[in-house]
Amino acid sequence: MSGPHSDDLDLSLRPATADDYAGFAALFPELGVDDPVPDEPRWRARFLPGTWVAARDGALVGYVFFEILAGVGYVRNVVVGPRARGLGIGRALMGVAAAAMRAAGCATWRLNVMPTNAPAIGLYRALGMERRHASAALVIPWDRVEALAGEAGVSTRAIAAAERAAIEARFELPRGQLDHLAAAASVRLVRLCPTDGDTPDTPDDLGLGFAAFDVDFPGCFPFRVARPTLARPLLEGLRPLARPEHTSVGVVAEGDEALVELLLAAGARIRFRFVHMVGDLPGASTT
Repeated sequence: MSGPHSDDLDLSLRPATADDYAGFAALFPELGVDDPVPDEPRWRARFLPGTWVAARDGALVGYVFFEILAGVGYVRNVVVGPRARGLGIGRALMGVAAAAMRAAGCATWRLNVMPTNAPAIGLYRALGMERRHASAALVIPWDRVEALAGEAGVSTRAIAAAERAAIEARFELPRGQLDHLAAAASVRLVRLCPTDGDTPDTPDDLGLGFAAFDVDFPGCFPFRVARPTLARPLLEGLRPLARPEHTSVGVVAEGDEALVELLLAAGARIRFRFVHMVGDLPGASTT
């Protein structure tokens, strides 16, 4: 797939290369979150394969980072530098992502956006997306996890490959998302299960809760529990996997305000809030 080009803007869109890291690093803070800029090895491993960049006069002015799952496209970042906004570059980058997703057989796409970013929300609605739910990214010190209201009788175990599809279905995740996460060297997939080792797992156990814990970040996304009081045993099960130098952990609570309130009561803080938007992919076949 060749990159679109606009003579009016002198804009070229192309797949990112390893030489684009400096431009990416300069643009990443424009996301408006307090995430540290990924270092170059992490960027090459996690971002580069799904990133297209927008360049003017040889300089990067924007990028889109997206993932293609089983029939679903997930736009993770869309960034346009402040001096290049209002020129249609964001729409052009979304067009590149949409074309790649259609070519891969995707029928729907989704993304997260700050609720205060009215221009972006307007663009996404114009592309057929609608708000699905509100979410929050929080951080909680590991030593405050014990202050969470919790439940007994559950523990954690690694998610088996054969369990991933069922867990995705239980928590309404895009099919293939856990396989995609499992391919990352720094991610640990962990789920809740009954503590009693003499009782065999049942299908309902797969719906208790799970987390994709990136030990390098460190943070959990997705982090899903059947009820907020299951967050404590899940986090306690993740704690031994954390690096010694990390004193806190990020948790993304998706569409679960009760979980947000429970975490805040124990000493967590909100890093930022966002909304999740979903829509049919423009031009995708529905047959």
